[in-house]
Amino acid sequence: MNNIAIIGAGLSGRLLALNLLKHPSVPKNTDLILIDKGNEKYMGPAYSADEKHLLLNVPADRMGAYSDDPEHFLKWVRNKGIKADKFDFLPRSLYREYIMELLHKAIRDIRNNLTFKQVSAEVIDIENSDNRIKIYLQAGDIIHADKAVLALGNFPPADPKINNPEALKSKRYIRNPWTPGILSSLSEHDSVFLIGTGQTMVDIVLILQKRNHKGNIIGISRHGYLPLVHKGFDAYDSYYEELKEKTNVYDIFKVIRKHLERAGRMGTDIRGVIDSLRPATQTIWKGLPEQEKYRFNRHLYRYWEIIRSRIPPESDEVIKKLISSGQLRIIPGRVVDLKENLNSLEIYFLVRGETDLHNEAADFIINCCGPESDYNRIDDLLVKNLMKKGMIRPGPVNFGIDALADGSVIGKDGAASDKFFTIGPPMRGVLFETIAAPEIRVQAEQLAGKLLES
Repeated sequence: MNNIAIIGAGLSGRLLALNLLKHPSVPKNTDLILIDKGNEKYMGPAYSADEKHLLLNVPADRMGAYSDDPEHFLKWVRNKGIKADKFDFLPRSLYREYIMELLHKAIRDIRNNLTFKQVSAEVIDIENSDNRIKIYLQAGDIIHADKAVLALGNFPPADPKINNPEALKSKRYIRNPWTPGILSSLSEHDSVFLIGTGQTMVDIVLILQKRNHKGNIIGISRHGYLPLVHKGFDAYDSYYEELKEKTNVYDIFKVIRKHLERAGRMGTDIRGVIDSLRPATQTIWKGLPEQEKYRFNRHLYRYWEIIRSRIPPESDEVIKKLISSGQLRIIPGRVVDLKENLNSLEIYFLVRGETDLHNEAADFIINCCGPESDYNRIDDLLVKNLMKKGMIRPGPVNFGIDALADGSVIGKDGAASDKFFTIGPPMRGVLFETIAAPEIRVQAEQLAGKLLES
């Protein structure tokens, strides 16, 4: 018997399950179990919302579930009678429907040597003993497996560091913007203060705008940068040969900056300069010493992110319209403290480049800082138990889980497991580029093959 358990049914877990179900070399008597506390329709916070205005951040022609057929999603959409161009940014809910349909078809086509079961439960602990893995569920049940995969996805953002952390217990402070129904208590005239100005902030603003929200919205982040918008541009020739021997972040940045300036003189979009490195990004990251990875994360990551992680033109248009009308205001700075009043939260913040403290009152504050990646700080019972036992340890620069490039988890003792694996966002410290569908589908294909090895 070969039992494989996948813990987490977001995009990573479901793509891995899909590849296992369709793999041509499944051993006889293989049981596949997908475990998640969400229901059977759940696919992680990014894809579980039904709002049609929440769009994919990658064009349709690159979102296929299979790396050898990146246009598979686009073809599926067209077969449904939906008009779509390869550069369109389609609803995330539609992409969830696509992945679910592929998975359900694969389940219907299961061969006699494989069984599949999805369990709706929360995993709170795992043990690796007697060459078997025991998976403990919150309800008290135990699932036994020969191999297990942590497809944990993204965790809620960390709380801001403020002088008065007691204020974070206020019901007016929303730590996890993706908690179902969390925005239902907002009235249309409420003022909203958003900490973070990346893609999560954009999503929350889009949701508010779609609800005809009339209250003022303020977003704050260290630099006040907004994500760049996707748009068509000419491809830029790869310059990886100039970088492959470099292991110093500033030397790498000098080369990239040279090409950004060159693109500017040529009239070429700078997005192409960054995109041309995408096939080599993981290789460059893996070749950096730990100290240089820390340096990149501290000084350059945000600049890279706003160019690399872009938003659809439709989303950008809404953001610009709200800024132009004055309803949305973006502040470069950082929150220093919060104070709860009778009918609001007072936010005290420093504007970048200034020393005087500013303050604003808001009906609600929403944390849009992006997912917490440091497993030392993640407030999750399963993660805490695994860290305490030494079954997992933080990845490079405290991003995600430490593992080999193939997903084999490295424990506190430094040994790589042959029974315990991970995929998707937990691989961020190891591979850097690992949260978008084009990267996850490759991981899923490769890990499926490894899991089915004898």
